[in-house]
Amino acid sequence: MFISKIENILTQEKLARVQKIIETAKFVDGRISGGNERNKKNLEITPETEKYIEMVNIVESAVRDNIEFNLTAFPRYMTRPIFSRYEVGMYYRSHVDNPVMGFMSRNYDLRPVGDNYVRSDLSMTLFLNDPDSYDGGELTFEASVETVKVKLKGGSAILYPTGNRHSVAPVTHGARHAAIFWIQTMFPVEAHRQAVYDARRLMNMIEKLAPDSELFNFAKGNFFNLGRIFAQI
Repeated sequence: MFISKIENILTQEKLARVQKIIETAKFVDGRISGGNERNKKNLEITPETEKYIEMVNIVESAVRDNIEFNLTAFPRYMTRPIFSRYEVGMYYRSHVDNPVMGFMSRNYDLRPVGDNYVRSDLSMTLFLNDPDSYDGGELTFEASVETVKVKLKGGSAILYPTGNRHSVAPVTHGARHAAIFWIQTMFPVEAHRQAVYDARRLMNMIEKLAPDSELFNFAKGNFFNLGRIFAQI
């Protein structure tokens, strides 16, 4: 399973600004974005409100500008984030997210069918407060041989395949805040994405050792050509 940690997407300054907004933001029942009363209990900021837009302007620009995110997710399309809050006793039980975000939306208008659809190849959880400020709330993945639990420092994110079953463990103290994105990648086949990702890492390693070498030029060409072969745009 292709899980990647991306550190420091938000600087400490931007994280502090987001946390300040969260203090006065209005949260509503998190089922506005999916789930049901049997498997999901959390809160979310209503989209398109003043506080939501203020947070999007900070968080989305930081994600778009992050080199590591771009060269790991290879985004083709990306949703606006959901800003979630889990208080004591709140959780999201094991589930798989929708395959296409925006499909069968209740917000009908005159836009063409398919407008603003995003195939959810990858999900990203960007943690918005530090792990020592709350207990529980781990993002948990169910793998065939082990369970993976993730809880990162504020401003850092975890990127993972949307099709894998995952959950948010119940919070037992404090409150957990996060921004969740869904991404349609240029490399929807995981093996292809892994190959391109590994080729980039190899190129970077060689560049540090021998930036002017023929070996580096070969590795760079290999990275570019793998992307050219597999990219779906």
